[in-house]
Amino acid sequence: MKSFFSNLCCAVAAAGLLATTHSSHAGSDWPYWVGPNGTGVSNEVDLPDRWDPKGGEGSQLLWSTEIGSRSTPTLLNGRLYLLSNSYHDEIKKTGEKVVCLDANTGETKWEYAFNVFLSDVPIERVGWSSVVCDPETGNVYAQGVCGYFCCLNGETGELIWDHSMSEEFGFLTTYGGRTNYPTVFEGNVIISAVVIGWGDQAKPNHRFLAMDKTNGMPVWYEGTRPLPEDTTYSSPVIGVIDGELQMVCSAGDGGIHSFQPRTGKRLWSYYLSAHGINTTPLIYGNRVYCGHSEENLDSTEMGAIVCIDPTQRGDITKTGAIWKKTEYSVGRSSPQIIDGRLYFVNDAAKLYCLNPENGDQIGEPVRLGTMMRANMLYADGKLYVNEVNGRGYILKPTPEGAEMLFKYRFPSGEECHGSPIAANGKVYLPTTGKIYCIGNAEHASEPTALPEVASETHTALDEKPALVQVVPVESLLRPGTRQTFHARLYNSKGQYLRNARPDELEFKLVGPGDIDAAGVYSIPATQTKHQAASLSVKFGELEGKARLRIIPDLNWSFDFNDGVVPVTWVGCAYRHIVLDWELLEKLREADPVAGDLYIYFMTEFVNFGPKRDFDDSTPQQRWKNFLLFFNLAEGEEKPKTIEAAKAKFDASLQKLVDEHVLASFEWSNWDRKTGRGDETVPEPKLSIVQGDRKVDGNGVLCKLTTIPKGTRSQGWMGQPDLHDYTIQADVLSYSRQGKLPDAGLIGQRYTLDLMGASQQLQLRTWTPQLNRFSAESALEWKPNVWYTLKLKAENKDGKAVLSGKIWPRGETEPEQWTITAEDLAPNTIGSPGLFGNTKDGEFFYDNLTVIRNTQE
Repeated sequence: MKSFFSNLCCAVAAAGLLATTHSSHAGSDWPYWVGPNGTGVSNEVDLPDRWDPKGGEGSQLLWSTEIGSRSTPTLLNGRLYLLSNSYHDEIKKTGEKVVCLDANTGETKWEYAFNVFLSDVPIERVGWSSVVCDPETGNVYAQGVCGYFCCLNGETGELIWDHSMSEEFGFLTTYGGRTNYPTVFEGNVIISAVVIGWGDQAKPNHRFLAMDKTNGMPVWYEGTRPLPEDTTYSSPVIGVIDGELQMVCSAGDGGIHSFQPRTGKRLWSYYLSAHGINTTPLIYGNRVYCGHSEENLDSTEMGAIVCIDPTQRGDITKTGAIWKKTEYSVGRSSPQIIDGRLYFVNDAAKLYCLNPENGDQIGEPVRLGTMMRANMLYADGKLYVNEVNGRGYILKPTPEGAEMLFKYRFPSGEECHGSPIAANGKVYLPTTGKIYCIGNAEHASEPTALPEVASETHTALDEKPALVQVVPVESLLRPGTRQTFHARLYNSKGQYLRNARPDELEFKLVGPGDIDAAGVYSIPATQTKHQAASLSVKFGELEGKARLRIIPDLNWSFDFNDGVVPVTWVGCAYRHIVLDWELLEKLREADPVAGDLYIYFMTEFVNFGPKRDFDDSTPQQRWKNFLLFFNLAEGEEKPKTIEAAKAKFDASLQKLVDEHVLASFEWSNWDRKTGRGDETVPEPKLSIVQGDRKVDGNGVLCKLTTIPKGTRSQGWMGQPDLHDYTIQADVLSYSRQGKLPDAGLIGQRYTLDLMGASQQLQLRTWTPQLNRFSAESALEWKPNVWYTLKLKAENKDGKAVLSGKIWPRGETEPEQWTITAEDLAPNTIGSPGLFGNTKDGEFFYDNLTVIRNTQE
């Protein structure tokens, strides 16, 4: 006898309700960099098995263009899209651009250029990500290396909407240039990065943000594990696993994570390493395959290829591996499954073939040069593989592995970072010097059908709401504006059911403003403070949340006397704290160690909580890091016993108790294993509890030296569309080991940097590309002296004019600017912000103002 569920399934199937909601794109387009199904597999036929990059008769080269890129191109409706460097007639390379080419001729149809700003990415690594195309609308989306994200009309290149992800959300841009790939799914475009945000999201976290693809409104926002070790460039792949839609991606925290792509709900996490994973995973059936090249969590071996069971939930690190092979370092190029065999190229450019059921190696590896970054392309029964140093290969997969068909070489100096793609009878191969299009000139064969993708279980089988999604999930508003919130209902598998009616919802607002019964939030125009609000929306027992920042128009002033970093500032709270300046100076004068303990412990309390232990019993090695701050981690000065530690610190700790910075401190031992059997040795442990001392004098904002990977950073204060303003602050620097830090202000996407080591004042917009725009002025300045630093940004006659000056605080402001420069390729808007590099000592801000130039 059939169960009720079986009968229901039969009825649903008979009614045609099991049709997939995640079908592959019809036709021969390549809208996503890993292909229409996210597998790197093309359905094209009659493709070349040999060609010559030099061109000429019989070369199979249809065209090439002088536009080079490290980006993998994408293709939609006969147009090829890629990212590359942008140029200015008088400045040469200024930034990044989206390029649209005619896919049949290579003719440039349009270009959309944008500046790279406030980034440490070198020019050679611009264009890291790839454009993603939306077959439904024809629009294309691009994420630049500096966090600029845009939606463009795919036919004309016209801007539809854009966001500055660093200024608005805290997306991190680093020297390495690693930039994640956006993906389009249904009504959303999904992007990710390591984010240093605001409020309860101020700590670094690799986050995924879904935005409405039509207008850029934030829909859902979900993170991974806090404090990731690296930035990465893996991209999400989406597929149906056991009837449920999953979005799987590697992340900077060393994990592979799965989310519901419509809701952002995290389904499972599998951690491979303490370092970031760059490889894009492969979904095949009810399994996920992925590689990495970092140290494994469970061994000292470097790299692995793993097969994961994605039907499990939660942290599946200990249970989720069907098999794992640690003898392979697969940190860049993604795996593929061809004819029931698993193929991948390791970082040293060796092609391997494994049995996907158990990971056993099939045949011998095939050497393909020396270094691999790009993905392989499988099309027309052939593998197209390009390694970094310009060597190319065409191979035929066989039951024993692969057979070499042809080798070729790109011109000297051209590197291959982007992957080859195939569409409409052509193969497109990107290098840093050119884009090559190859194919048979008389090609007339129709592509084969792509494999059917798995179907989701239909919503008719589960119509009970299990999740409430509040949209927009993040808002940045000015006083006097309104924002309407909607609540979407989803079932347990993340499938959309309907929008909830306002009369079904309960709204609760914490913070300024009001929300009415229809879900419309309003904030009076008279609001003058920088404030945050949180919105809770309940549907029965289900609850969804959204966050709001309310930032008034200029003018602004901050004295930090309230003891907190402004909650609305992006990228600042975790890397800065507010200290009581009079107390700090009092402690340093009486006992320099006590002053440094005040800085160190307040950092711990603000960022991690009121009770802290310092020992080396965990991988965090908090005692070692504590001693490093005081230059006591090595040598004879290192306190190895409680008695030695007390002699170093007790008097200073007692001063903090007397000042109510600490409520108490206590010493104890923990037993460290020596590695010789059960032998242990006692080592010191310090436990502290925060006192009730608040900032009750002159508060100052301290840029910290103790935050891992956070000594060099920047943060932002407001809307990214501000312009023509002056930012000013008092600054003072400490010196450690005879060195000075760098302290700076940001205005309109330019930095005014008071540089310690080089003793100069510098204006710039793109640090590694100073010939793009910069100006310097020699300046002798000293530690422990308050200065006033001032930056003016103004737009004039199609140029940005930047002016900076500095003078000792309390003295008359000089009439002349210390440094002035004009930018011919201007940044015309940008949020005010802070820049700092404190690896050589802390610095402090006080009396910060941002004022319209008309009121200066």
